[in-house]
Amino acid sequence: MKKYLTRFVLFFVAIIFLVSIVSLYLLPTSGDIIHEKESPYQTIYISEANGIRRMHVGSLLDRSSAMDLNDPYRHVYEYTGMMMLVSGYVDAPKKILVVGLGGGTVTRTLRMIYPDAEITNVEFDPEIVAMARQYFGYAEDAKMKLVVEDARRWLRRTTEQFDVILLDAYHGGYIPFHLTTREFLEIVRERLSPGGVVCSNTWTNQALADRESATYHAVFGGFHHYIGKWSTNRIIVAAPSNLPSPEEVRSRIVELEVARKPERLDLKGMFDNLFESNPTWPASTKILTDDHAPVNLLKDEK
Repeated sequence: MKKYLTRFVLFFVAIIFLVSIVSLYLLPTSGDIIHEKESPYQTIYISEANGIRRMHVGSLLDRSSAMDLNDPYRHVYEYTGMMMLVSGYVDAPKKILVVGLGGGTVTRTLRMIYPDAEITNVEFDPEIVAMARQYFGYAEDAKMKLVVEDARRWLRRTTEQFDVILLDAYHGGYIPFHLTTREFLEIVRERLSPGGVVCSNTWTNQALADRESATYHAVFGGFHHYIGKWSTNRIIVAAPSNLPSPEEVRSRIVELEVARKPERLDLKGMFDNLFESNPTWPASTKILTDDHAPVNLLKDEK
């Protein structure tokens, strides 16, 4: 009995030690937290360590946005660079919509690539906007506007159409369910101009990815996706009309890199390494609907 008790104690101590070590890598220390704010919806933290400033929404484990203070155009997180692959699907977009602001990394890069485009940002939490302005240098310009409102409500009300719609809204580590469903994507489809595309930042978790794939296919038909190499992010690109071939997408990306030379982005390298053709999912997969979209549970399901 004493032998088994000793083993149990040693096992328990080992678990505590392992959790402590992992926490050192995952969480910023208390000295790194430079701002904490309660919004009407969530707690927002700003941390800073080793020249990297991060925004955490809802939990310190969340890493919504990051900026290299010495090189603001460098993409600290893989997914923000991946979203720029949408540039291979549309030539010189005139109107771009970004749903979800975070620290403004996506918007900042879009402005660099498309200096003449009209960009609309939609963010539902005013405190995130305030933090983006104060700590990440976000600011509108003459061709950029900000809407502080729930994206679905605003999209349903507006009559504007966009050449590119980027979906990057998260809450507590997952996409709010009402921004994942067939009904929402049908609204998005209506707000795309002829030849327009939607680009969505999602997860690779199999159960959720299958449901998202089935849902996007139900609304748009075929789609392309890119799987993160260093992250669990998956970028979906879809359109009401036929998407260009992978060869056409790559050609446009190469032309863009030659013409615009977007800083800190290897779009061709990302395309070559992250593009996956012919996404598949079980035929019995149910789509996400307003009546049933348990994305918070599916995200952690294998």
